[in-house]
Amino acid sequence: MQRALLAFMVATSIAASAPDCLAAPPNTVSGRAVGEMIPSFPVLDVTGPHKGNSVCYVCESKDAPLVLAFFRETGNETASLVGKLNDLAKDQNLRVVAVMIEGPDSQPWLEKLAEENHITIPLTVLRNGKHDVAIKLYKLNASVSNTILVSAKRKVTANFVNVKVQNFGRVTNAVSRVVGQK
Repeated sequence: MQRALLAFMVATSIAASAPDCLAAPPNTVSGRAVGEMIPSFPVLDVTGPHKGNSVCYVCESKDAPLVLAFFRETGNETASLVGKLNDLAKDQNLRVVAVMIEGPDSQPWLEKLAEENHITIPLTVLRNGKHDVAIKLYKLNASVSNTILVSAKRKVTANFVNVKVQNFGRVTNAVSRVVGQK
């Protein structure tokens, strides 16, 4: 009995540290859980079709597949992920929106990113930055670098935290499953 318990404990600890856990440690939580509804919230559109205005992309997308990518800060990793999200939107029938949590201070960086990299997805900011109501509505963890939510019919179908370019394939797979369900 003790050997079986020991073998189970060893197998469990190996599984917990396996490479497929690259997106975040298993206890890191950010964003709405799978199955939860995604609430409406306004953002300031920096580069999208509503540039310079407040808009609710959740409302606009209605029941269509939607990817909301919340980023804590600007930088090279965020730029690379925005590029991957932009490519994902070109290949799929869905809306993808990048949201900078820092707020309006991120606008110049987003404008430059969009122009230099031909980004066509809407790049947006939370109007009130870290004090925006969307932080609480979406249960965003202030200590993570990003939270990417995939949704369909206004329900979360996948939630990824601290995504890196190396494990972005998990997001692509989740989107393919949602788009394929039409």
